[in-house]
Amino acid sequence: MSIPPITQFLPKVSVPTKATVALYRKVLAVFYIEERMKAFTRHGKCSFWASCRGHEVTQLGVVSFLRPGHDWFFPYYRSKGTVVGVGLSFRDIFLGMLSREGDPSSGGRNMPEHFSSRRLNLVSRTACVGSQFLPAVGVAKAVKAEGTDAVVYVESGDGAASEGEFFEALNWASREKLPMLFVIQNNGYAISVPQRIQTASSIRKIAEGFGIHAVEIDGTSYECVYETAPDLIRSVRQGNGPVLIEAKVVRLDSHSSSDDQRKYRSEEELRHVAELDPLQQMERWMMENKTISSTEIEQIRREIKEEVDSAANWADAQPGPDVHDLCAGIYAEIKPERTAVPCPRYVSEKSVTFIDAINHGLSEEMQRNPKIVMWGEDIADPKGGVFGVTRGLRDMFGERVSNSPLAEASIVGVAGGMALAGYKPIVEIQFADYLWPAAMQLRNEIPTVRWRSDGAWTCPVVVRIAVGGYIKGGPWHSTCVESFFSHIPGWRIVFPSCAEDAKGLIKAAARSQDPVIFLEHKSLYRLVQAKSLEPDADYVVPFGRGRILCEGTDATIVTWGITVYHALEVARQLQQQGKSVEVLDLRSIIPFDEEMIYESVRKTNRIVIAHEDSLTMGFGAELAARIAANCIDALDAPVLRVTAKDSFVPSAPALEALVLPSVGGLRAAIEQTLLY
Repeated sequence: MSIPPITQFLPKVSVPTKATVALYRKVLAVFYIEERMKAFTRHGKCSFWASCRGHEVTQLGVVSFLRPGHDWFFPYYRSKGTVVGVGLSFRDIFLGMLSREGDPSSGGRNMPEHFSSRRLNLVSRTACVGSQFLPAVGVAKAVKAEGTDAVVYVESGDGAASEGEFFEALNWASREKLPMLFVIQNNGYAISVPQRIQTASSIRKIAEGFGIHAVEIDGTSYECVYETAPDLIRSVRQGNGPVLIEAKVVRLDSHSSSDDQRKYRSEEELRHVAELDPLQQMERWMMENKTISSTEIEQIRREIKEEVDSAANWADAQPGPDVHDLCAGIYAEIKPERTAVPCPRYVSEKSVTFIDAINHGLSEEMQRNPKIVMWGEDIADPKGGVFGVTRGLRDMFGERVSNSPLAEASIVGVAGGMALAGYKPIVEIQFADYLWPAAMQLRNEIPTVRWRSDGAWTCPVVVRIAVGGYIKGGPWHSTCVESFFSHIPGWRIVFPSCAEDAKGLIKAAARSQDPVIFLEHKSLYRLVQAKSLEPDADYVVPFGRGRILCEGTDATIVTWGITVYHALEVARQLQQQGKSVEVLDLRSIIPFDEEMIYESVRKTNRIVIAHEDSLTMGFGAELAARIAANCIDALDAPVLRVTAKDSFVPSAPALEALVLPSVGGLRAAIEQTLLY
């Protein structure tokens, strides 16, 4: 038998009758909601259903001591008790479960069981197991910065406690003494895998190992929850740091509508689990303690069932969601207006390096917006980042600039949570090669927030990433990642090539309502050719506007990042031979300046795309497809690409030169297209 042991609870306090009956009504509501959802799923009206039966007393009991709209709630996919407890109406629950018009959680975009309410501070969730922990840490960080006594409640099952992000969240929450209440509901199974295979220790002991006060309770017993939760919540409100409850619960139904637990749980075990049903325990306890009579129980059952059935029938009668542009809500604007790039006013006649331009832009934006905070590995003074981009900012802005643990998922995920709470995190990933532990947050969490909540929540994080080769960095310090991120809707992606644009684009990123990937080529940081006069504090380069670096009539090169300087050198060389090459700097990858490219192609009739990322599925392939679709009649030669080879970047300089694009290779491509 794989269910966790349920400890016997001997109450030290008397639970008030009023509180017991109020909670009982909500437990009944969850029961009848689950019964209706079971029927809806059988009839094909719901695509996914995950019952919380067995967990409901823990969820409802703990939440009853919290304050919706003041405290924050990060549920998971088995959280109907939580959403009933915070006050989401039965109608809204069924609208979400049935994906009907008026669904306030997502407008039919998110999966059933993923509830959300801005009014209640019930944060929109994904289905990704354990990905809620780090954003919850970020919200708690914001709460602490604001100085309120709000508590951030985050819950999961025991399976999620095997995820690395859970451990990272415990570490960050403990390190900063954040106001968090972790509620881990241990029903003994992660779908079909028993806990003994999932976890080497109890979850309580794991939390204690991070210095977190943790308790283990019988989560099927309201008396136990009532005895434990208030003091723990009070401790969090008083600023004593995070706490964790490991609630031993039971899973009365299969994992989800896609599962049949009879395939891996014995009849004996299921009979034993049924005896621990929290609803039946509660009814027995109330009658034994003469809190309520059997007649009153029947009356309450009829009332609650009627209320739930009424809401379910009403929701079932609603039409499906509006058929509208499903791209709406991915960004603050589907396509930003193609506004003119302002003429910069320069602060002096002295040139500034690429790295200093970013530093100055960050400093100016932090002065402008007190909600901007920054963190990353080694970014605080005296080091100021491994490249020195943030040097001096900690001295200037204090704790708003801080070092983070060496944990990329934490760097990004905590930023996402703080952005949900109204802050503007600008965080640094030291090398693009090391961002992959943050992939869950970068793909499934941050960029989907606005869309999955139908615009109710936003997450305008800026992630600065050092990219690119030509520094003899080998396979682990040379990656370009623009094509990877261009496949993820929701991100703005910028890739400046000179100091002026670096400052103008970092300021645009700092003011954006959307999440932004800000790519910084390491070779540009102190490159003499990348220096420029420094624009003043009002200079902002709008996303989606490229730059014509030199005009030409015979062929076009469109490029970005370090290969801009390859293109300029090729244009210079060919000019000496009487050939006129136009060089376009894209500046923004998402969105990119299509009109600029098409206008140039219609003028020169030939184009070569140059970028440092690898050839296959590189962003140049998308440009080539768009050019072919929109300018085929203007082309006098095939669209060519000059890129890195489909290889990792070697460490030996001679080998690196064979993989990465070069001036010679780009010139050869231009000469080829001119001869076509």
